[in-house]
Amino acid sequence: MKYGIIPKRGIFRNIFLKIYFTAGSFIILFILILYTNSLMRRIRNDVQIVPDLYSKFISLPADVNLESFLFQYFMSEIVPKINYPIILADSLKKPYSWENIRIEKDDYDLLDSKEKEYLHKKIRNYEARGLVIPLRYNLESDKILSYVYYGESNTMVQLRYLPYVEMIIVGLFIILGVVVLLSFKKNEENMLWIGLAKETAHQFGSPLSSLLGWRDIIESKLRKIGMDNDMINILDNMKVDIERLNKIASRFGKVGSTIKLAPVNLHDIILETIEYFKNRLPTLSKQINISFISKIQDRKIDLDPDLIKWTLENLIKNSIDSMQKNGGKIVITAFSYKKNTYIQIKDEGIGIPKSMFKRVFYPGVTTKKRGWGLGLSMARRIIEDYHKGKIHVLSSDLNRGSTLEIIIPED
Repeated sequence: MKYGIIPKRGIFRNIFLKIYFTAGSFIILFILILYTNSLMRRIRNDVQIVPDLYSKFISLPADVNLESFLFQYFMSEIVPKINYPIILADSLKKPYSWENIRIEKDDYDLLDSKEKEYLHKKIRNYEARGLVIPLRYNLESDKILSYVYYGESNTMVQLRYLPYVEMIIVGLFIILGVVVLLSFKKNEENMLWIGLAKETAHQFGSPLSSLLGWRDIIESKLRKIGMDNDMINILDNMKVDIERLNKIASRFGKVGSTIKLAPVNLHDIILETIEYFKNRLPTLSKQINISFISKIQDRKIDLDPDLIKWTLENLIKNSIDSMQKNGGKIVITAFSYKKNTYIQIKDEGIGIPKSMFKRVFYPGVTTKKRGWGLGLSMARRIIEDYHKGKIHVLSSDLNRGSTLEIIIPED
């Protein structure tokens, strides 16, 4: 195992996060400053109309028709520069000109009733919001020449929503950073599990080879002095278990590797796994019975037989462990439906709380008093990552049993 992998990835993660949050913060701040300055420039351009109007107003000769001047000024200087809705109305609040309204400019009297009502509705709305400027002869006069009704400009709308946009951008920036951090952490955990699995497979190799050799030496010596059938059976079972340990080591070695799937008879794999447990049930519990209902006898599916066996063994062993006190039945059902193969493992054990239906597949989570809680986690990885299938708790009742289901696509 290369022990330097995890620390190096951890250092890379820390460097990335520092760069991400430091550089990202400066970039976001720079963009927001530029955008805010742009809005301020546009606001200055909008309000420039006011001092310009004032300067022209105070320089007017006394004999100038003020109403005519105001109308001409609005039409030539203000209206062409605005990008927000505006309605000019006379002293009786009758519209006589408008801009940026979804009604074509025309003589008010030529508009139909719906268009007239739309303009008056806009006027009432602006008036209720205080978006109206009454134009008088002078400050002391109560006589109003006309009214200017206006909506918010695009600049003001953008400025009003700017704080919310900033909060969203900052929020997304933080969320993205957290997601990347969790992704790094998950990858590091995966690397740790993969490294541990491969190192376990490597460490198993030499002792297992030695055990097999010592077993053969014992057999040859016993044959010279003679041995009964019981001893032969014991040695044969010992050889089977040593070979099985070799297979388990091989399975650990496959973790994190590229797996090539090939057409295999799943019925035979399930049957072989069940037979292995049946031969050992007397040493585990005399009250446990395993039965198999198969409707996939002649069906071949692309999969890795060793990894599927590993998954089935984990599930069956969990079922056996859950029935150690009272015993019971384990029923394994296999069938095909809509281009998927289903394997259901039902037991009469202690059951799984509903709150743990999903959590039991997480590393380190277990309902047992002993164990590391890795069996179902490894089973999920084998089914979902390597075979693109699904594994889940189909049903469970406390002290009555559980049913776990594996779904493997046939395509």
